[in-house]
Amino acid sequence: MTEFAVPDCLVLKLEEVDSDTKIIDTTVYVFYDKAEHHYVIRGQRGFTPKYKSCSYSFVSTDVDDLAYFLQYIVCRDNFVNEVLYNYDNFSSDSNDITFEFLKEYDHPDYEISGYNNQKLGRKKLLKNLRMLRNVFNYYN
Repeated sequence: MTEFAVPDCLVLKLEEVDSDTKIIDTTVYVFYDKAEHHYVIRGQRGFTPKYKSCSYSFVSTDVDDLAYFLQYIVCRDNFVNEVLYNYDNFSSDSNDITFEFLKEYDHPDYEISGYNNQKLGRKKLLKNLRMLRNVFNYYN
């Protein structure tokens, strides 16, 4: 049984919306692992009748590289939906936090704010990523 010891954790969800079809093409969750001192990325491209997409997971210690990665996987012509969540049910080991887990608990109960149809500008993206690292709590 997994122990849920982390009281709260901010999670940024980015949904890339295809500019032509208006369908969500990619979903990415990003959070900061305070114990390991790195960002955790969990993502997946959308399913199509022709292609079945698998989820992917990466970590990054460098916020600039993370921002570059996110801007690389999101087409610059597309918009993104940004949602900030506060998950209160994380495992103490970020390796246990999968895309499927994040998607399962992707619910308005955990939502702090959301903005639709945003451009993924570098300056704002870097501020959001730094916020994930610097806004936290230690209470139990």
